[in-house]
Amino acid sequence: MSVESLTEKLLEKVQEPKLKALVSGQVESFDQCFRCGACSGICPVKKTTQVFDPRKIIHLLLLGFKEKILNEVLWYCSQCGSCVPVCPMDVKPKEVIAALRKFMLDEGLITLDDLFELGKFARVIRDKCIVCLTCVRLCPFSAPVINLEGYAEIQVDKCKACGICVQGCPARAIELRKNPEYMEVRY
Repeated sequence: MSVESLTEKLLEKVQEPKLKALVSGQVESFDQCFRCGACSGICPVKKTTQVFDPRKIIHLLLLGFKEKILNEVLWYCSQCGSCVPVCPMDVKPKEVIAALRKFMLDEGLITLDDLFELGKFARVIRDKCIVCLTCVRLCPFSAPVINLEGYAEIQVDKCKACGICVQGCPARAIELRKNPEYMEVRY
């Protein structure tokens, strides 16, 4: 089953007030957005793809178009935070998007397997990991850790799908799928 059809099926049970309450519980001022576009203007992801626009995500959330925002596009956001200081209303698009992502995962609208297949984070092949700590040393985001079972694992919330750990792993124990929005970049 595709992510889109799964999401459509599960979206029917999402209540708009519940969604807005969740976001306002995390980011009190999200409903103050007047759609100036400052967040979109500075967003590095928006400059590379037509699909992702933080201003539209906030606007569609405020208008109640859950079916337009609760999808894999939320994971296009790199969570760099460049949108936060430029917002004149302190909306914090980064936090709104993080809250929507968490909601989708918690509600089963998307799974970690779906996100892996979409190239949103790297994953360790446990049988190949030799626990050399190369990934732990190389990652600028501190995403790889050695778990209690004694092998590396990638913390999904910290992984930026940059591929540094994949390239550096001497055992070739880390895999990462191609990220669709990177294929849209035109030089």
